[in-house]
Amino acid sequence: MENIQQQLIDLLESRRKEGLFRQLSVLDGRTDFCSNDYLGLAGDPVLAASIARDFEALPAEARKNGATGSRLISGHSSLIEQFEKECAAFHGSETALLFSSGYDANIGLISSLPQEGDVIFCDKLLHASLIDGLRLSKAERRIFKHNNLDDLVHLLDQYPAESRKWIVVESVYSMDGDVAPLAELVALKNKYQAELIVDEAHSGGVYGTEGQGLVYELGLCEDVFARVITFGKAWGNAGAVVLGSLALKEYLVNFARPFIYSTAPTPAHVSALLSTLHYLPSQNEARQKLQENIAFFRANCHSDAWGDSQTAIQTFFVTGNEAVRAKAASASEFAIKPIVFPTVAKGKERIRITLSANHTSEQILSLIQALE
Repeated sequence: MENIQQQLIDLLESRRKEGLFRQLSVLDGRTDFCSNDYLGLAGDPVLAASIARDFEALPAEARKNGATGSRLISGHSSLIEQFEKECAAFHGSETALLFSSGYDANIGLISSLPQEGDVIFCDKLLHASLIDGLRLSKAERRIFKHNNLDDLVHLLDQYPAESRKWIVVESVYSMDGDVAPLAELVALKNKYQAELIVDEAHSGGVYGTEGQGLVYELGLCEDVFARVITFGKAWGNAGAVVLGSLALKEYLVNFARPFIYSTAPTPAHVSALLSTLHYLPSQNEARQKLQENIAFFRANCHSDAWGDSQTAIQTFFVTGNEAVRAKAASASEFAIKPIVFPTVAKGKERIRITLSANHTSEQILSLIQALE
């Protein structure tokens, strides 16, 4: 039998030859155009001071170094309850359930909620966390063309009215930066008696009167069965909540395996999330600056290689894995990432660029000029 270490080395070498080898890197002071820190909160000194102050103000017994266990054993706390209650109210939801990451939230929700005999209709460009949840689900899975309502209707028409149907989308898509037609999807889910699940990873913090997300901004909270809000992007932190009814929350506590079998977030983490929740409504200036940067960026893009996104996620298309890597490397003063096949479809390789409220006009122009 082949030595396991050699087998691992051979598999890695095969990936290198295919141009698919992944490795970690540090930004090293380069101008950041690849993170999802849309409002600049990850390094905000005012927020950092608030996080430190709020944690120190907690009772001594609440300031443990660790959570000590999963939430169903010893890791649950009044601090988590407070955060979930306030987070739900902020987002216009009956309840919120905290997960350690957006990946865990999506896996737990999608793998456990739709039942055997149900049908899940999912957009072709869903995030990997949703796709992995779908793979674990016992429900039937049907994929419709990206943001194509006609194709979705075509699939919906193939199932009888009594079939339980779920439609799963993202409000803002992570690779192309385009927006789901949420109002039209609500109309369809009502017509076909389906339920709608929306991943708001890239709209939470950015849209809404105080950063509550795109579903909230459009007044569709009551029409969406479940929303996932993540904290690793505009919130500048980590973790996620599933927003929905009390029945949904209690169901996930009982059946969502990533929740049941994960150690709870630490008190320091939960306290930081609560501080950020209190800080987020005051960030209208940052949200406005982000929108101004998006408009400025779009106004100064002249190459046909640019995508047509109107959000903070922008794309510069370069066909071929090696070509897109070389193009990204040529702009070495910027932290930008080539996205290659098979992460995206062959021929759709691109440099994914994310804009932040912290970017200056000079930085944006320099990046555009370096790529064009």
